[in-house]
Amino acid sequence: MNAVKNPPKISIIFPIFNGEHFLSRNLDSIKRLINLNEIELILIDNNSKDSSIEIINSYTNSINIKIIKNRINQGFVRACNLGVLISKGKYVFITNQDVIFPSDFFVELLKIYNRFEKKGNLVISPSLIFENDGIHYYGAKIHILGFSYTPEIGKGLPKQKIIKKTQRFSGGTLFIQRNTFLKMGGFDKRFFMYYEDTDLSLRFLRKGIVMYTTSYPYLIHQKHELTFNDFRYFLLERNRYIVFCKNIDGFKKLIPIFLITEILLIFQSILMRKFRIRIRIYYELLHNLKSFKELRRESKKQIPLIPYQNLSRTLDVALLGNLKKNTMFLKLLKIYNSLLKLI
Repeated sequence: MNAVKNPPKISIIFPIFNGEHFLSRNLDSIKRLINLNEIELILIDNNSKDSSIEIINSYTNSINIKIIKNRINQGFVRACNLGVLISKGKYVFITNQDVIFPSDFFVELLKIYNRFEKKGNLVISPSLIFENDGIHYYGAKIHILGFSYTPEIGKGLPKQKIIKKTQRFSGGTLFIQRNTFLKMGGFDKRFFMYYEDTDLSLRFLRKGIVMYTTSYPYLIHQKHELTFNDFRYFLLERNRYIVFCKNIDGFKKLIPIFLITEILLIFQSILMRKFRIRIRIYYELLHNLKSFKELRRESKKQIPLIPYQNLSRTLDVALLGNLKKNTMFLKLLKIYNSLLKLI
């Protein structure tokens, strides 16, 4: 083991689940980090059935690795929260098993953090690019109904070094002080995965914590998969309602927008052959309506909800998934966005 003589400065944390196709390149890149002696790596295995553990064990002589083995798949949220709890670093960096780190990643990241730290608590979420295929994350906007998206997705990352504020960090590139993450309660375990970063980002905004993204340093994402299978579609849509319920003020004023949006989403679900999943989502929402009302009341008591006027009113084409090239739906989206400007 490449032991860290002093307590680590940074704890890299990410869940593992059947990651044998990604882990070797991921761990090779961590092994080449310039300040590896300041880093511990905490991996939470969510009951992988492939050779992930064997691959990880082959790196324990060169990287300071802690492995937690879950008997069941506890999802991204619970795994990351557990990783932060046992971490020893002043800073934690939460990411995924399928990323590649440039060797100077944390050297550059710490320079930026130290530059802005005197302004108070902050979060840095460096950009994430698809391998040979443009931006995955470079800052994100949050819609008044809880949708979240990266407007520049698929475009080229700027060549110059840019640091800019963002409304949402990415769960794949979260750099934060460990104590700040814990004081905020970490990720909400209701989410399992998807939209947990949007929820925590809104809580940061409500608390006055500033989030930044960077064009450099950046991470490389090995996997380019943005399709909507049934499980992903269900979690994305259901979790969005939880995000709104917990964080965004002005529900009564937004009822017309809600109704217009739901009509659009029902039409989208029919085109995507997800209508049955959408009905299941509505059933779950209605069945748990009392719990949602209580959740909203409790969240209001903790921190004032964010005014919807502070968020985006535009539904971006990036949210359409496989319907990006559907001319009819693009026209409907254009009409929808025009109507939202009038409300």
